[in-house]
Amino acid sequence: MATLIGIVVPILSSMLTGISFVVLALQVIRYLDSWQGPLIFNVFNTLGNFALTTLWVIFAFRMRAGRNWARTTLAILAGIWLLYGLFGISQMLIMVDFQLGALIGQPGALIASVELLMVLVAMPVFLALVFLKPSNQYFKAASSYRPEQPGGPGARP
Repeated sequence: MATLIGIVVPILSSMLTGISFVVLALQVIRYLDSWQGPLIFNVFNTLGNFALTTLWVIFAFRMRAGRNWARTTLAILAGIWLLYGLFGISQMLIMVDFQLGALIGQPGALIASVELLMVLVAMPVFLALVFLKPSNQYFKAASSYRPEQPGGPGARP
């Protein structure tokens, strides 16, 4: 289940970031005379998000293969992502003076809110799942398993 969260949530997050980028880009171009700066920032932000998503999915597959270093890396990243989500939600609520109706009227803010709420739910679940007793047993068993080397003991003559 943790692997599924580790693959699906980052991909959904990237998709929402891409959609949010398009919505924001259309709003920026329509309403701002100087739109190049914000648009360039959002291009780099979106591309960075896609790169991090790719790394996250690669690490999730390595974790699925029993690599404890991948679990540790993803746990650290999940903690950072959770803090980022908490910061993002708090800043968004401060920006609208805690009036949730103001968020609903803005498509970009609504998409960002859904993404951040997904992170606030998924990351604690992910962290709990990867450190439950069955997960610890899985990683311990995977680290003690060593396939026989060709020509080593137990190899066929």
